[in-house]
Amino acid sequence: MKFAILGTGRVGGALGPRLAQLGHDVVYGSRDPQREGLAELVQQTGSAAQLVTVADAARDADIVVFAMPYRGMTEALQTVGDLAGKIVIDVTNALVPDGDGMMKMAVAESAAEELQSAKPAANVVKAFNTVGFHVMANPAAAGGAVTVPLAGDNADAKRTVAELVEKMGFETIDVGPLKHCHALESMAILYLVPYLTGQRDQAFEFYFRKGASPKHSTGVRAAG
Repeated sequence: MKFAILGTGRVGGALGPRLAQLGHDVVYGSRDPQREGLAELVQQTGSAAQLVTVADAARDADIVVFAMPYRGMTEALQTVGDLAGKIVIDVTNALVPDGDGMMKMAVAESAAEELQSAKPAANVVKAFNTVGFHVMANPAAAGGAVTVPLAGDNADAKRTVAELVEKMGFETIDVGPLKHCHALESMAILYLVPYLTGQRDQAFEFYFRKGASPKHSTGVRAAG
């Protein structure tokens, strides 16, 4: 498949080469394709990789990956076209700095829901938003299996993304529809605490464990 990686920072620079290693065509989309240093990223990705504008990258791609900060996502939405029929993998967290040095949600819902609302003909799937860029590049860096939660409203799109993520060396778990992305993006607030406080020795990755539910339960009992 042909992937458009919208964003040439640490996240895009981690995912692009991994996708190229799996045999996919990778095109990076940048607001400024002539910016110094980007040619090196393309070279590291592979001889078939390309670097174009955000609009040109998205136009011909089978799957579009939003791998940029929230503000960059909102800007990119103005130029990427309708993305009709395309799978869109959203790695964005709608976070902004809070007054206490931590982060907070920038919107009432989530970046993923904002993206889907702006591009209703696309099939948005949230993935990788709770995973550090260094682990995206090398899952072994976490010292054990890392589970990537997936959320989206299109079951077929989620299955395609799940297969892709698992081929990249991760486990996956379906955490439901896009409306759950507010919870997923809020998790990133916790993820960033060790980095914002300078306590990198306390950094962590998210692990989910399947199969822990009571085997003989006949229903879900409300808490409290």
